[in-house]
Amino acid sequence: MQAVARALIAFPALNATFSGDPESADARVVQASGAHIGLVIAVDNGLLVPVIHDVEQLGLVEIARRRQDCVGRALNGRLKREEVDGATFSISNLGAKGPDRFTAIINPPQSAILAVGRRRDRVVARGGAIVVRPLSDLTLTVDHRVADGRLASQFLTRLVAILEDRDWRLD
Repeated sequence: MQAVARALIAFPALNATFSGDPESADARVVQASGAHIGLVIAVDNGLLVPVIHDVEQLGLVEIARRRQDCVGRALNGRLKREEVDGATFSISNLGAKGPDRFTAIINPPQSAILAVGRRRDRVVARGGAIVVRPLSDLTLTVDHRVADGRLASQFLTRLVAILEDRDWRLD
């Protein structure tokens, strides 16, 4: 979530929602003032998407605490209505036993959703050597009323660079 927030701040055009009827003159893209990220959670009767607001201001420890809290309350049916509103972007992960990759469906009016495949050890070349590294496939689905494929590609490139840099804010 921290990496996604940092990438959203770097690409504000994707940190937005689509508002209004697409066929009317009042349709518009609404920019967000912070990274408000939804976390897709499977519950007994479907999916819930609680939102963690202003993720760009949080360290890993606080993100983990908030994530654990919202997942627990979502599974117990104790989320408040305001806790599922306001996301510009969501993250979906089908778990350690899920598929390597999948395509997630955008939760309107959000601009995009990131599908994170299961983590698997893979053979890769690093610095001229063959090594085994844990990797996950990332698939980004975007609302083309908000962003095009070029912007989506640039966003994913930046996100991967952030994830591989390992310069994390822990506090």
